[in-house]
Amino acid sequence: MILRPAAQALLALLALVPSACGGEEADARVVAGLTTDMAIGFEVHAIESTTKVDGVVTRAERLSYGSGDLSLPAELPIAEARDGAEIELSVAAFRDGEAAPIVTRTTATRAASGRSLLLPVSIDAACSGLACAASATCAAGACVDPFIAPSALDDHDPMWIASAKDACKTPSSGDPAIVIGQGESAFAPLDEGEVVPIEAGPQGGHHVWLALRVTGLRQMGSRLRVGGYFPELERELLPFTALVTLRRAGEGRCEIYGIRFQVDRGLSVEAVRGRALDVEVALEDPNGDAATAAQRVVIAP
Repeated sequence: MILRPAAQALLALLALVPSACGGEEADARVVAGLTTDMAIGFEVHAIESTTKVDGVVTRAERLSYGSGDLSLPAELPIAEARDGAEIELSVAAFRDGEAAPIVTRTTATRAASGRSLLLPVSIDAACSGLACAASATCAAGACVDPFIAPSALDDHDPMWIASAKDACKTPSSGDPAIVIGQGESAFAPLDEGEVVPIEAGPQGGHHVWLALRVTGLRQMGSRLRVGGYFPELERELLPFTALVTLRRAGEGRCEIYGIRFQVDRGLSVEAVRGRALDVEVALEDPNGDAATAAQRVVIAP
């Protein structure tokens, strides 16, 4: 299970100085929209980016999921530039501990006076291991021209993120839904009323291991809330919340496991053994889409 800090900094890969020549007014803007259909934190652990304006490198940066500064989809703002300035962004995606990138992508355009352009930059799983000629780049598994004419680009609208490509929230994933399962290191089904073992935690208390199978919600930044109620004891357990990162588990669905839920907070462990526990789970993604689920389990005697 991967939990992200609740306070997330905005991802800012690029902060380019304006590029103007001979007194030309810098009134053109480009915002790169970085997306991927790969699971950040599992399939991609770091991204390196290099930006050029009129052929000059203006910024080079490496962002790491482990450092907490890599979260997709994201906007990569580029400072205002002169009309016609050449804008090029090169991106390389890396797995943890590997020196060679698994995917590279280059995208280019020209700044257009009076416009704020959205330049799409996608890191596609279909491009993994695919080499293109020096004058081409890989997009959706094919080698293409990296240049996109300004006339072919949409104006920047912050709402583009709501429909951006995502490893878990895909056109085939359907409406948001959660299935509650169990497991510390893998998802396993959980039947209604099933007896579940409890385990002593490292800081005292006892917990059950929960897992979720999720559809229709984003891979990163969803807020998880887990609560519980012992009907025989008429006792509600204090819920906990966390920001989570999901693991891709097939087309259109993702999972998270290793959710540690303490069942004896404010109670003795003997008081909960053999008792029915109603578990309630809610998950809301950054777009505001949400799903809930409830499951009754019985704590092992």
